Amino acid sequence: MKIVKWVILVLLVIIGALLIFSATQPNQIKVQESIMINAPSPVIYDEIVDFKAWNNWSAWNQMDTNMINEYSKETGKVGSFSEWKSKIAGDGRQEIIELVLHEYVKTKLEFNGWDGLSYSEFILIEGDDGQTEVKWTFTGTETPFYMNLMNTFMKPMLKKNYTKSLINLKDYIENKPVLEQLSIPEGIELMEVNTQAIISILDSTTSEGVGNKLTELFTELSIFAATQNIEIVDMPLTIYYHFSANRVVLEAAMPTANLEKGEGRVLAKELPSGKVVKGIFYGDYDASGSMHDKIYKFCKENKLAMKQMCWEVYANDPASVDSAEVETHIYYPLN
Repeated sequence: MKIVKWVILVLLVIIGALLIFSATQPNQIKVQESIMINAPSPVIYDEIVDFKAWNNWSAWNQMDTNMINEYSKETGKVGSFSEWKSKIAGDGRQEIIELVLHEYVKTKLEFNGWDGLSYSEFILIEGDDGQTEVKWTFTGTETPFYMNLMNTFMKPMLKKNYTKSLINLKDYIENKPVLEQLSIPEGIELMEVNTQAIISILDSTTSEGVGNKLTELFTELSIFAATQNIEIVDMPLTIYYHFSANRVVLEAAMPTANLEKGEGRVLAKELPSGKVVKGIFYGDYDASGSMHDKIYKFCKENKLAMKQMCWEVYANDPASVDSAEVETHIYYPLN
């Protein structure tokens, strides 16, 4: 009986010591890890807010290839979520609760078997050199004193997976083809165009005189094509070299089946091949400047070098469709 009493006494002492030690440990897990990624912040932001993309870099997703994931219909918005079930990583749910476009993402996390909520933050700080610092934080739910010891044991493992995930994210983004990294707004696309033979007339006018000037130039080109038996193969287009209120330098053009011979002020040349940013605007042509602004903003934000020109293709005849259906294709070539 004495041995049993001593065993019980020793166990009580050990348990008491563990409880006392546990009470001295932090009642929350707090982690912050960071990394520099050679990419603009919009590229990184898109990878973070799309939970489906986490399969490409998250240490937890890669830990269990049999993990079952479910996602909200919408991604990249407050309320978007992912739920997972895993025999290795456990079960849980993550939901976006706060966003600042291209700068900040905050999520709340629920882990099955644990009471309370935990929170995670991504902070993106883009430098002038095009690199972005990515800070990732975790703040766990507060635990009762007798569970604090668990926080001490779990924190190193959490830090390890945070670090590994950030390294994976860096490798994944920096090894993607540059154009595939870009966050492309709706209505814009990156594409390759082939050379296109055209006949054209270079001229200038004021911003208010563009419509009348183009009518004059397209009429002259149509007459030239008819008299020279030149086959016009597509809708007319306008190349812009300079645009301000007082002066617009433009080139009215028509696509031809073959490279022709110019005469007088009618030029025969080719539109260059290469990468372009293309946008399609539907509606009254006078409002198409909004698409130009959208493309310009996209190129500037993503540091894409644009050539000092752009062109518009008038995909249908404004006289034959409703004004809302007028279709203008806008191209900005890239260096």
